[in-house]
Amino acid sequence: MAEPSRVRDSVAAMVEAVSGTIPVTVKHRIGVDHEDSYGFVRDFVGTVSQGGCETFIVHARSAWLDGLSPKENRDIPPLRPEFILQLRRDFPALAFVLNGGIKTGQQIGEWLPQVSGVMVGRAAYQDPWSLATWDREFLGSADSAAPEREIVEEQMGAYIAAWKAKGLHPQAITRHMLNLWKGQPGGRRWRQVLSDSSLLSTLSVPELFATARRARLSAEGDEAMECNQPSQLGQLGQPLTASACV
Repeated sequence: MAEPSRVRDSVAAMVEAVSGTIPVTVKHRIGVDHEDSYGFVRDFVGTVSQGGCETFIVHARSAWLDGLSPKENRDIPPLRPEFILQLRRDFPALAFVLNGGIKTGQQIGEWLPQVSGVMVGRAAYQDPWSLATWDREFLGSADSAAPEREIVEEQMGAYIAAWKAKGLHPQAITRHMLNLWKGQPGGRRWRQVLSDSSLLSTLSVPELFATARRARLSAEGDEAMECNQPSQLGQLGQPLTASACV
């Protein structure tokens, strides 16, 4: 961002190379270190758009390169989504996608009418099932119900098997779906099976997923039994032991 003319020239070269077959987009912050005024990001967009970029994906934080780690840069610099709204007003012919701090469907619903689109980052990775209803809610899908997790698991198993046949290690894909059953009974045991390097190396993909499924269902049954056990009470009627069932 400190060299917008270089970004403009790079975009122009990419636009020429793809010859209109795919769009060339730019993802950027709203500022760098102490250069964090609206005028700075406005001028950046104005310069880069001259290279042919029509869509800007804007993380609504500045990048504080001096003093913050990459992890800290994801949370500490304050969000300034009003900058994106002003960019839309100043550049009505361009598309602006809001990124940063968007974690829930409710937030998506609040922001979509105001911007060209929203980008959900790590929240989608950490809780992928939160995306299950978004096609229907925000993209006009005619499906009335979200898919079942079991069906997604089965389809992913077939997809992984196909890639394994081409020489790809299953873990290259399974590590990105470990949160499929997050927050569900038995989800931790399912995740442990798909993270086990020994099982990943020795079992076929159908065997791996069958093992994970059995582990999940077994743990789910154990948790249900724990929830149905009567409490042990002491002399004063207070529970001697307690367990949480979620």
